[in-house]
Amino acid sequence: MTRGLRLQPRQAQVFRLGQVVGILQMTEAELDAHLGEAARDNPMLTLQWRPLAGAGDMIEMLAVAEVNSLHAHVMQELAGLRAQGGLIERLITALIEELEPSGRLGRSVAEIAMALGVAEELVGTALTLVQKRVEPAGLFARTLGECLRLQVEDREEMTPEMDLVLSHLPVLERGGVGGLAQATGLCEAAVAGCLAAIRRLDPKPGARFAADPTLMRDPDVILRPDGTGWEIDLGTRLRAEAGIARLPGGARSPETREALARARALKQALEIRRSALEQVVRVLVSRQDGFFRDGVQALEPLSMAEIAQETGFHPSTVSRVMNGLLIEGPNGVVAARSLISGTAGAGSAHARPRVMARIRALLALEDPGAPLSDRKLVALLEAEGIRVSRRVVSKYRHEIGAATATRRKLSG
Repeated sequence: MTRGLRLQPRQAQVFRLGQVVGILQMTEAELDAHLGEAARDNPMLTLQWRPLAGAGDMIEMLAVAEVNSLHAHVMQELAGLRAQGGLIERLITALIEELEPSGRLGRSVAEIAMALGVAEELVGTALTLVQKRVEPAGLFARTLGECLRLQVEDREEMTPEMDLVLSHLPVLERGGVGGLAQATGLCEAAVAGCLAAIRRLDPKPGARFAADPTLMRDPDVILRPDGTGWEIDLGTRLRAEAGIARLPGGARSPETREALARARALKQALEIRRSALEQVVRVLVSRQDGFFRDGVQALEPLSMAEIAQETGFHPSTVSRVMNGLLIEGPNGVVAARSLISGTAGAGSAHARPRVMARIRALLALEDPGAPLSDRKLVALLEAEGIRVSRRVVSKYRHEIGAATATRRKLSG
């Protein structure tokens, strides 16, 4: 080992802190690589790896490591902005938490601002900054129209005609090309040309990223009912156990003492990482107890900020711990991130999967001769204590593949 690298007490404290922060921020693949490298360079560090079941497991793990989730992608894209810390980091973290698999925001700027306790203008400014910084264009859009507009602007293809067509795009569904031409004042040929360009855009830019590795590997956490609680088995989330090599008798050289200090710091960082995982999982399981017992309809609104508050960790640490985390319970395997939605106590905030499940159930029971309108669905949901707007109901109905009441009646 090279001389001159010995740490003074103050330097050692900073180094240990840096180890902890670095380990907490690593993905599983990055951690495995880091540990392997550290063990090669440090004779005082020993690693005991969990044996894999076979070559198939190794291939699956490598495949998962290569999968780039939407969340991981935007975290990397926005790392520079988030590194500024303070309010800008809070705002961007909140926006990332609300990102849906399609690449659009799941909640309005007003709702996000209310949850954070900041002015709506601040969230809007941060959103504009994020939309311009992140690739591919169209991510973090609030609506389909905004998603398409961001992509057109990114391609520098915005014209007065395209601007008009995008502004009146909802007319297309009920009025066709002719109705859109009438609404915009353009000729049908000009409208058709704009629509041809729009069809080349991606309405769901987030869908290109694989976000759910559920079917690719074993779960990280296994839950088993234990009376009124749960037995939590962390399973195989942490593959390596770090140890300290034994030294033969005799005086230790400065280099050996330095290697020993680094090995102990790394071992401590791994223990803190495991503790963070345990605490985050316990809070998540406690808050979503109903989901694991009764299914998606019992899913409660829960944000990463709430988990951070209960555990004492920074929201970015909670986010990293949950990245790619798979939990197996009585209802099957789920991604931990799918249990995060809305902010409890925000009045009208409700867990998106729960609302969608209720809409799907209500539609399944409707009279084909008198299908439920979106307004009727709003009323039925409100009677169950679920307050959502007609716009949200319409959006969720569309996402589960159900047509409007008029079209369902005609097709029925």
